[in-house]
Amino acid sequence: MSVAAPQIGIGRMIVAVLGALALFSLLTQQLEYTLVNAVGGDTVKDTASYMAVLTRPWILVLKVVLNVLLALLAGYVTARIAGAREVPLAGIAAAAVTVTLALGLVSGPYAALPLWIRLLLLVTTGPAMVAGAWVRMQARLAMESTPAPPAAVGPTPGPNAGRETP
Repeated sequence: MSVAAPQIGIGRMIVAVLGALALFSLLTQQLEYTLVNAVGGDTVKDTASYMAVLTRPWILVLKVVLNVLLALLAGYVTARIAGAREVPLAGIAAAAVTVTLALGLVSGPYAALPLWIRLLLLVTTGPAMVAGAWVRMQARLAMESTPAPPAAVGPTPGPNAGRETP
């Protein structure tokens, strides 16, 4: 016997997907900008100097780690907002993020990044977003399958239970 997934409204689905996209984009851009400016200091004055700082190997590795962590968070938030059908909705958001990443990494200033980092970002970000939604879905399913505590037998003690009256 199969159990149908709970139905959710189209508005909630749209908010969940767009929320994931906004959260991921905002946080990744802000953290990258903050990191590059913290490391580069006053030397970051234009796009060329920004990219010179960003292309340092340890910053690129940190960028991948942060992207994966933020994708996990965005997937989890997508699932939390959706409340049901978490993984498919995160998959839609992950596909959109992957397409926008691919476009951004082949055109504009990010095309100057090494090929290995561009490929690594493309193959890790989407799956991490889906994994974040999967974690939230597992938590929801575990909470739904937890049995209710047994009902109390006998009279329920009142507010003065255990107190002696004079």
